Amino acid sequence: MENKKESFFYEESEIEALENHIEEYFGKFHNVFHEMISPDIHVDIAIIPPDKGRDFYTLVTMGMGAYKMNIPDGLKEYRLERAELMVTLPSDWEINNNAEEWYWPLRWLKILARFPLEENTWLGWGHTIPNGEPFAENTDLSGILLLNPYSDDERAGSMALPNGETVNFYQMFPVYDEEMEFKRANNAEVLLDLFGDDFSHIVDINRENMKEWKPKKDFYLRKEEIRDILQYEGAAGCFATDRITVDGEKVGYMYREEADFDGDSGWRFTVGDESDEYMDNPDNSGIYHLNTIANYDMEIIPFLDSEINTAYIRNENGEFQKIEEWEPGEE
Repeated sequence: MENKKESFFYEESEIEALENHIEEYFGKFHNVFHEMISPDIHVDIAIIPPDKGRDFYTLVTMGMGAYKMNIPDGLKEYRLERAELMVTLPSDWEINNNAEEWYWPLRWLKILARFPLEENTWLGWGHTIPNGEPFAENTDLSGILLLNPYSDDERAGSMALPNGETVNFYQMFPVYDEEMEFKRANNAEVLLDLFGDDFSHIVDINRENMKEWKPKKDFYLRKEEIRDILQYEGAAGCFATDRITVDGEKVGYMYREEADFDGDSGWRFTVGDESDEYMDNPDNSGIYHLNTIANYDMEIIPFLDSEINTAYIRNENGEFQKIEEWEPGEE
């Protein structure tokens, strides 16, 4: 990938604007974790200490936004190409301790700051990124959900560079595996609703796991009936209608298009009898893992390695048949 050979750094005037924004909305800082070697993006981290009105540390990246992320065409009007990340830690957090139980939030600020460049993708509000295992031995938190900054002032969430381009700020909120699964089955807003008045933006390695949830839909298969039956490499998010996941009907029409979001495989599954009105209602569909839909209909599995812009329809014999010369947008 060509981008990996390039380096992305803020100009001096951009750094000054960034520092001013951080100090105005998140607090003054005197300490910075400086990155000594930066082969692609120079990612420093501003350390804002606790004070009388803010009983927590705030850590903010300074450098991620020098790289313009690869935003889907449908979202480019929202000026989401540039971003910086932040996290808030308890006032007794050992900021200068390099042991993993203390260092992992800093590590993940750096990991995510480079993720869009390394994967040619983007990060934004509501995205979840799994670690695959707990961040450290003293916690079961194992993934990151990106949210708006904790500040009540909505101006804290973005700033203008001297050239007029926008830099957005997102807060890392660590989550459990079960919470990530819930978010994928629903959305970030529904997950946050589970916290209610108990929500705190400050990292708590021992907080309650909000895994005891009830699906907002009466799914045909219960959670415990979903088995790990699919070995699939790469992004595994997909779209499926409620005719499959709620009504329990088999897949009748499946196609693969360009990915719409981070982790999207591009696969879309319908029964084939959904009306335009049905499809236009977002409540009638959802985003799932491919393994979940494979549990509803195992006959899709042999086709999942098909290329983008490929479509299949179930014929009168109940077998999937490739639609030749299929183009995106065709139903």
